[in-house]
Amino acid sequence: MTIRLPLRWGQATMIVSTVKGRPVMVHLGRSARVARLVRIVSVAALNVAWLAAAVAAEDPSVAHEVHLGDPALRGSLRHQQQWGDFGIDAAAAATGNKGLPLKIADRTFERGLGHHAQGEITVALNGRYVEFRTWIGVQWMGGGKGSVRFRVDVDGTPVFESETMSDSDPAREARVPIAGAREMRLVALDCGDGISCDMANWAEARLVRDPAAPYFDNPAATLSGAPAPPAGASVADFALIAADTGPQIAVMESIAAFTADVRPGEDVRVVVPARQCATPFRVDARVSLAFGSAADVTLRVGDQTVTRALRQGETATVRCESPGAEACDIELITRGVENEAAVRWSELTFTRKDHPAIPVPLGWNKEEIRFPARELPALRPAIESALVEWDWRMQDGIGTAREARSWPQAIETILDQGDKLLGSLAAAGSPHDAIGRDWNALREEWRSRSGEGTVDDARWEDLWRRTRWTKRRMAFGHPLAQVGPIAFVKQVPGNFSHQLTQYFGMCARPGGGLFVLDAPGRSMQCRRLGELPPGSYQQPDVSWDGKRILFAYCETDSAPADRVSRQDRKYHIHEISADGTGLRRLTDGPHDDFSPRYLPDGKILFISTRRGGFHRCGAGPCPVYTMATADADGSNVRVISFHETHEWDPAVLHDGRIVYTRWDYVDRNAVHYQHLWTARPDGSDVRSFYGNNTFNPVGIWESRPVPGSHRVMATAAAHHAMTAGSIILLDVSRGIDGLDAITRLTPDALFPESESPVQNWHAPVGVTSRPDPPEAERRWPGHCYRSPFPLSETHFLAAYSFAPLVGEPLANEPNMFGVYLVDTFGNKELIYRDLNIASLWPIPLRPTPAPPALASLLDASTPDEGTFFVQNVYESWPKLPINTPIKSLRIVQVLPKTTPNANSPRVGLANASPGKQVLGTVPVEPDGSAYFRAPSGIPLSFQVLDDRGMAVQTMRSLTYLQPGEQSSCIGCHEYRNTVPLARVAPLARDRPPSVIKEGPDGSKPLSYPLLVQPVLDKHCVECHSGSEAAGKVVLTGTPEGEFTTSYHALAPRVAFSQWSGSPQSNGEPLTRPDRFGARASPLMKMLLDGHEGVELSPDDFERLATWMDANALFYGTFDVEDQKRQQAGQRIAGPALE
Repeated sequence: MTIRLPLRWGQATMIVSTVKGRPVMVHLGRSARVARLVRIVSVAALNVAWLAAAVAAEDPSVAHEVHLGDPALRGSLRHQQQWGDFGIDAAAAATGNKGLPLKIADRTFERGLGHHAQGEITVALNGRYVEFRTWIGVQWMGGGKGSVRFRVDVDGTPVFESETMSDSDPAREARVPIAGAREMRLVALDCGDGISCDMANWAEARLVRDPAAPYFDNPAATLSGAPAPPAGASVADFALIAADTGPQIAVMESIAAFTADVRPGEDVRVVVPARQCATPFRVDARVSLAFGSAADVTLRVGDQTVTRALRQGETATVRCESPGAEACDIELITRGVENEAAVRWSELTFTRKDHPAIPVPLGWNKEEIRFPARELPALRPAIESALVEWDWRMQDGIGTAREARSWPQAIETILDQGDKLLGSLAAAGSPHDAIGRDWNALREEWRSRSGEGTVDDARWEDLWRRTRWTKRRMAFGHPLAQVGPIAFVKQVPGNFSHQLTQYFGMCARPGGGLFVLDAPGRSMQCRRLGELPPGSYQQPDVSWDGKRILFAYCETDSAPADRVSRQDRKYHIHEISADGTGLRRLTDGPHDDFSPRYLPDGKILFISTRRGGFHRCGAGPCPVYTMATADADGSNVRVISFHETHEWDPAVLHDGRIVYTRWDYVDRNAVHYQHLWTARPDGSDVRSFYGNNTFNPVGIWESRPVPGSHRVMATAAAHHAMTAGSIILLDVSRGIDGLDAITRLTPDALFPESESPVQNWHAPVGVTSRPDPPEAERRWPGHCYRSPFPLSETHFLAAYSFAPLVGEPLANEPNMFGVYLVDTFGNKELIYRDLNIASLWPIPLRPTPAPPALASLLDASTPDEGTFFVQNVYESWPKLPINTPIKSLRIVQVLPKTTPNANSPRVGLANASPGKQVLGTVPVEPDGSAYFRAPSGIPLSFQVLDDRGMAVQTMRSLTYLQPGEQSSCIGCHEYRNTVPLARVAPLARDRPPSVIKEGPDGSKPLSYPLLVQPVLDKHCVECHSGSEAAGKVVLTGTPEGEFTTSYHALAPRVAFSQWSGSPQSNGEPLTRPDRFGARASPLMKMLLDGHEGVELSPDDFERLATWMDANALFYGTFDVEDQKRQQAGQRIAGPALE
């Protein structure tokens, strides 16, 4: 039996107990943390005695050796890796799975960290340890697998790197000195040959303390006598300590510094408990009056005190001597004297005689993450300035853990960027002579000081700071930056980072609101618009007259436990006046409605799940959302897009058309093809705008027209993560696919998922050569931009994050984004940041010229159909084969998925396939023209057929008609960067539109048992049945598994298209003629060659060709009960959702 009695550290005590009735006293020293009363059983005498004993239970912070996986240290670890889940005392594992025991070659370890390349583990050391010890090696996976190099960086400097190791290599011991270090990074590198099996083990990873060295506890603060709350969330190691009112402290943990802001009568006291400092020592601190005209500072060590009065701009070092004590407090006091003042404390050191100075770490206690997060008070001006300056340091690499730069190096880059900005000011006709003289003087000072060859950090830091503030004046003095008030949203990103889930109410985490920043660039003071219950906000849009704001809001008071349990939570469109009055909800119901936009005709456009259906390629539910419109008051909601899967981010182009992102993966790879499309505001004239055959970037979102330009600005982002990445400028006059049309406006950030991994996800198919990460990407791996608002082709507002974008199934950091003014010269100036919650979607709150309101051309007299006109099917890209006359078009309806999970149920062998059914065929004239009627409101795709009715080319995309629409195109996937040859009027225009001729029985609804099996029963089953079936190929219609026996035998002999992991497996990205369907299938070739003398009737041939061209599917529905009927050969009414 064991009884544990907790003790306060540093308190000596006695425990009195008895042994055989006699009292026993046990003295516990100051290092004891717990006492145990242990019942001892003497085996020899079978005597039971109670014995009081002290366990060797030092405080964990002064233990000689501590494992990195210990619970007490886990809060000091941050990690990221390209694949799988991080392992503590276990190897890395696939996401959501439990890791195997740590094993390197033939040796198994009980303790350690399981990691995966590319990745790193960051360990906060805070000067407490002298050595890091570990055994490194690749997790055993059978031998000859994996290739990892292990590296250890201490305070940003590599100090250890292994050779390339595989799982066949034995464990190697590494010992790395870390005395006085602030931070250590354990890096796993993939050696450039991919990440397969690159499971990096840091076995028995532990830190060793110097038992004689002083130890410093986390500091505690009081604000004018009241205990301060813990530090809030940090951004790149910058955090705020503040109550609702009173003094404020900006903490910069990575450089062990803080800025205390006080007003007259206020004080800030920071106490750092120190231990093991019995010999004489001194404490030094650098203090600078960063803001205001006067403040008093006091440094107190034990009962020794030094006080100093600081005056405007003064920097000094304060020193306090102590005779020594086993434990004492270091107290740093800032007092307000006159007006508001801020003192920056830094370079706090502890020095014993004959010993080097030891940096005193300032590792502040942190607030627990909660939702909604605590609302921080408005920052005082000095704290705003400290935040701006810290942001500059992180951009410039001053003191960063990666890619650190010196003050002179940083200033050189700043000057180069500022020169371009100054040139832009001159080109804009803005007065710039005075600031130009200041700028040139700074450059001359930099040149002069560089020539001296001195490294005076204090002087260089002062020059850096003056140069940065001057450049900020230039940036916000630019005419393009004079935007007036800015509306923006504070939002916690959803609990599941993915393009689809980021906009679902069921994934929303609470916190934030709609805000206005009245003086961007001069003050971070902002005001909230409207009062709603706790919830999540998204995507504001300002009316053309600048008087109203649309936004999406989802009521939620807690973070969901997962991404599916709160399907009752929905986003709805709201509107409010710019002055904060007139708040009203415009949409409601069991739908997610978001991404609202004002249309020039007074209506509103938004994205909604009202269309119905689910995505096809993963775990659900992920309801489909597409474009919808409503009247200004939210009434008369009308779905205007009948696309079968998701759409995003509509915006109005200068010519009145809508540009938006559409996921277009009909029979194609599911990761790519989230690119730009256009439509008229009534939903008609749907056309690809850019990228529908492009791999890199993976997708483009958040497009907006650039003022005074035909170009579009957008975010190049990932599929397996929320929208964020790199900002681009798109010029479709230079191409509608590929990189020629793209100008990278933020080249410091690579395209996520394609050019750089996003957590576990990497899809580099479109990247011909792996790009070298730019300096900023190396400094802040995975850093990202989003929600650009263009001011010109060179200037824009955007949200930016130093923190990396993470992919599914994880959630991004709640406070990752701030709002910035960005230009194409490399300048990025912080406008606003809330340290506890992300700020994004900035938009000027001002009038904007409205584009033309495009009148609807729909014919109300034909409510259920429209017409298609194709000028010439031979005007196609890729080119159709010569000497192959096209006789007809087959019209195929693409069916949305009505069940929430991939392949549950399947509709055929093709992975994650959409459903299909064949409406029939229409004639093509000898000149290649076609004109026909078609039903409206359903997704359609086309196939061009040869003279035998087989598809020469298949459209792996879709289009649709609005009721009464008259749609036209030049050809099949026409090459839109060339002008078609002039010619006489197309023949199809000389006649009325054709009516679709129905396909064979079993093609609508599609049913393999009704379409194909009758042909097999007539011609094949006689030989291909029973135990003696010819060639062991059985072609009976007997149900077998999900399908039938004959389907399992024939479908693999058909060239069908599917997403199967590798893009090349389904002919990505362009569909080449004769790549899929009957003409490409071994089965059809065998039949055309005359298999066993079988002669197929025209009807039989059409049935087989139709089935093969319809991607060899089995079912025409996702309804499980209807599938059972179809498998049995019964007829069904057809799909419930079209």
